[in-house]
Amino acid sequence: MIEEAPNVVTEEGLRSLLADGYLIEVVCREAAERRHNSWYGIWVVRAVAEDGRDDKMLVTSRSYLKVREFRTIVGLVSFLADMGCKTASIPLEDGGRERHAAPGRPGAINGPVVAKDS
Repeated sequence: MIEEAPNVVTEEGLRSLLADGYLIEVVCREAAERRHNSWYGIWVVRAVAEDGRDDKMLVTSRSYLKVREFRTIVGLVSFLADMGCKTASIPLEDGGRERHAAPGRPGAINGPVVAKDS
């Protein structure tokens, strides 16, 4: 099934792509709002090549290709930490995007990556 959908990746596949130099891109799909002491919104994660030519959307599993959504900043930051990120930059506005490099990669920045203007 993954062969039929080359533009998606599971969490396990994302780890492999990060080791190959891909970046994590966090995309805000629904503007964040603060409720009491927590922030809620909808964020998705993509694996992107550094040159921007190849991107893959994170899905929940190989058997069920549903885009994985994060609905709280706490959940998103926990995921980024599990992927090895030492810092997190989270877009709060719909359409916002932030990239993160995987630590341990030669020359990698251990935190958000500033995308160059095309």
